[in-house]
Amino acid sequence: MSQEEANLIQRARSGDREAFDQLMEAYAPRAYRIAFAIVGNESDAEDVVQEAFVTIYRKLRNLREESSFNSWLSRIVATRAHDLLRQRRREKKSFESQVTQTRLGQSPSSIPTPESEGTSLDLRQAIDRLPELHRLVILLRYGEEASIEEIAQTLKRPAGTIRRMLSEAYRMLRLYLEGDEGP
Repeated sequence: MSQEEANLIQRARSGDREAFDQLMEAYAPRAYRIAFAIVGNESDAEDVVQEAFVTIYRKLRNLREESSFNSWLSRIVATRAHDLLRQRRREKKSFESQVTQTRLGQSPSSIPTPESEGTSLDLRQAIDRLPELHRLVILLRYGEEASIEEIAQTLKRPAGTIRRMLSEAYRMLRLYLEGDEGP
């Protein structure tokens, strides 16, 4: 962290709104990329970033001096994004239950899927198919150029776990891009 960033964080902690706005401006692109990688659409990613910055504003005084603001921000954004996905899954299950009740006569195999329509996958689509944590690890490693150790700190997981997740993500991407179904 640069001295300027440390200064901004300290000023923002003291209630300087302008300093907080400068932090938001500096970190918003990174926050958005992380959120988008998890939620998969612009509108939801923007909502996640907004919620994350509200949380950061409220809890900035809790950030320990020795902690990395960057990692802290990434954790908060990822948590907010996962919260949104959980909420959407609950809503989707409720909706699917209602649809199932109205379509009792239609078999699930008659509903078209992208695979049955011969849709080809590009890299972005393949990445979107990865499990959430694998997708986030890929984004942090290659989109944000974070080291294994930085990713481990951000996700609060051992570095060995991050290496394994990267390896699994590569394997899944290869399968998706070669046209195999994968998980």
